[in-house]
Amino acid sequence: MAALELARTIEDSVYRSWKARLCVEYDGWQLRYADGFSRRGNSVYPAVSSTLPHGEKLEWCRRWYGERGLDLVIRQTIATEPGLDRVLAEAGFTLEGHTHVMVGEVGSRDGGLVTMPEPSPHWWDTTARLWGFDLDRPDGWAAIINRIDLPAAFVVVDGKAAGLAIRAGEWVGLFEIIVAADSRRAGLGRAVTESLLAWGGSHGAQHAYLQVVAENTAAIEFYGSLGFEQAYTYWYRRDQRANRPA
Repeated sequence: MAALELARTIEDSVYRSWKARLCVEYDGWQLRYADGFSRRGNSVYPAVSSTLPHGEKLEWCRRWYGERGLDLVIRQTIATEPGLDRVLAEAGFTLEGHTHVMVGEVGSRDGGLVTMPEPSPHWWDTTARLWGFDLDRPDGWAAIINRIDLPAAFVVVDGKAAGLAIRAGEWVGLFEIIVAADSRRAGLGRAVTESLLAWGGSHGAQHAYLQVVAENTAAIEFYGSLGFEQAYTYWYRRDQRANRPA
């Protein structure tokens, strides 16, 4: 699969798997809002090239996010509108959040852990604690998890590690994989990842993807040892012109 087609396929899978509470389409761009939790869920994805002038379009998006108390942030990949990144840079949008999307084959895996079709109280508590999420916020991370409506698998290990897989067609996405700092290099990350991949394979997935921030070289090396390779990178451009209601 060519790089551009691969990026579009994975972006569609993520869009279906990790849902923002609100998504509005404006002249081919997807404006996503998830109550301020996560950049991906609260940013514009320019999936289709513009027909409107960029200045007019950016001003409309700026107002839309400003009404919700957020900056205008635009997510960029090799599959987004050609030339837009240069337009944003010239307009003063700053760079942030470089992230690698890695892909691998599901193949034959056996992590040895039991997966659950729904998050247990233990999974909620462990994942929230290790990531530092606030479970008491009904409009934050927990709301995104509760919006999952595709086949999913949840794994938790003794309060020390956790992870989540979501299948969309032939692809399974791996999300929220984390291991406690004092339990790393003990094989827990491998067990969680392999178990989620095994679940994906048993439910019809052939390929897998995950996302790692570019600075996390240890994680990139780890997933490389499991057969994952970088497919493409995404990044964000943040508007420096606040336009929020007083």
